[in-house]
Amino acid sequence: MKIAVLGASGSFGSDVADLLEADGHIVVRASRRTGVDVVAGRGLLQALAGVDVVVDALHIKTFGARKSVPFFTRAASQTVKAAREQGVGRIVCLSIAGVVDPRVNGGFGYYKGKAAQESVYQQAGIPSTTVRSTQWFDFIPATTGLVARGPVALVPNLLMAPARREEVARFVAEVATTHREARHEILAVRGPEVDTMANFARRILAAGGDLAGRTPSVLKEAPLLGRAIAHGGLIPQDAFVTSQRFDEWLRAEY
Repeated sequence: MKIAVLGASGSFGSDVADLLEADGHIVVRASRRTGVDVVAGRGLLQALAGVDVVVDALHIKTFGARKSVPFFTRAASQTVKAAREQGVGRIVCLSIAGVVDPRVNGGFGYYKGKAAQESVYQQAGIPSTTVRSTQWFDFIPATTGLVARGPVALVPNLLMAPARREEVARFVAEVATTHREARHEILAVRGPEVDTMANFARRILAAGGDLAGRTPSVLKEAPLLGRAIAHGGLIPQDAFVTSQRFDEWLRAEY
């Protein structure tokens, strides 16, 4: 198959592209580095020429809805338009579990952008598969490190079921390459353990790791993202469960 990966210069998009190529597929790595600006539409039509499936792994670095909503809405709309013109058979979109719930995205503007992205694809005239993933293991040290000040790190009160990023990439790659009915569908993927973000971060520190280069001695939880996120709003009920446990990832990383 010929598959275009949007956002292929990012860590997740790169993982998916590598897996697809290793499986013998032809991969178009589309990103601004390769001359494709999905939001502006530059180079997108050419990138999708002869493509069977598009994988959307785009990301924007922002916490707010003011930037994320127009970014994801525009990018998804441009992708649908170009895919329709080139006769692409399916679009696979990486999303985040829980983001369409107003109780969840009301506490984090970035999630409103992902919800808007899902809406565009699920209403498109091209079959789509939305893969809603929980957070990844490497999300934990990167995020908790951002709010560390000296010996103290302020951690969102967040219940999660994190997964290894590479396992989620494998799941997405298999979705992209498996024959599916010509319809819109939603799938979910999560990790095998449920705990608070603070407790996962404590396990990283106990294993000798750091949180984005910081090693705080105190982790304080705060309701920064709302009650729904604090009580499991980011954990899908019906989902494929990845195999690697957090301690296994810790041993490999630290």
